[in-house]
Amino acid sequence: MPVLGAAMVAELRALFALAFLVPWVVFVMRDAIRLREHWRDQLAVCMVNNALPFICFAYAATALPASYLAVMNGMVPLWSALISVPVLKEPLDARRIAGFVLGIAGVALIVKLGPIELTPRTSLAALVGMVGAAFWGWAGVVIRQRSERVAPISLAVGSIIFATVLLSPAWLQAPPLADWTPLATAAAVALGVLVSGVAYLPFFTLVRDIGPTRTLTVGFAVPLLGILWGWLLLGETITASMIAGAGLVLLALVLVMKH
Repeated sequence: MPVLGAAMVAELRALFALAFLVPWVVFVMRDAIRLREHWRDQLAVCMVNNALPFICFAYAATALPASYLAVMNGMVPLWSALISVPVLKEPLDARRIAGFVLGIAGVALIVKLGPIELTPRTSLAALVGMVGAAFWGWAGVVIRQRSERVAPISLAVGSIIFATVLLSPAWLQAPPLADWTPLATAAAVALGVLVSGVAYLPFFTLVRDIGPTRTLTVGFAVPLLGILWGWLLLGETITASMIAGAGLVLLALVLVMKH
């Protein structure tokens, strides 16, 4: 959705997630959001799980294909495992270090040798995408800490409310009406409702119950599935270096998640 711009994509992602989550929680789950009571915790989660990573990945998507972003997304569990060491006092062993190094190498291999030309713009987009993945890895740790005193669904909805507000200045530079094509608008709705709305319902509870690292093992499927869907639906090119890079990320995940 480059036609809408990075800031607007980030705002729409939050807005459509909000449009799904608030009615679902209030009218279906009949639960309370408790924004006034827990706003500090919800704002903290918003920054690392919504506002900042939404902007990072929306910007990266303006220069990189979806398959690249999928492999970067696969780094989220690695970041979570690394950040859990000082914050949650989890052990830092040689296996975790090796896994993280392999993951970085996998992303670097794709960015350098993939079908997209390596330019200052694509390099910056890759770096920003990796920062976004790091924020999401950090978010898992923050959610685990905050959900000890705040209900997961309250964190989920409250954080997306704050994200919608914080990202709302994007409307000041909204793209012209001609850019709001049916395809771009539908993609924005799907991104918000499915990826950040529906997915948050189990995600926050799982982070509380089994921890961020184990919850984020979904990252095992992201690199290869992202490359596959990018090829099938978007006509993106698949190269040997992309497969090799995705393989390194998957190997890194195995090393980090293995007990």
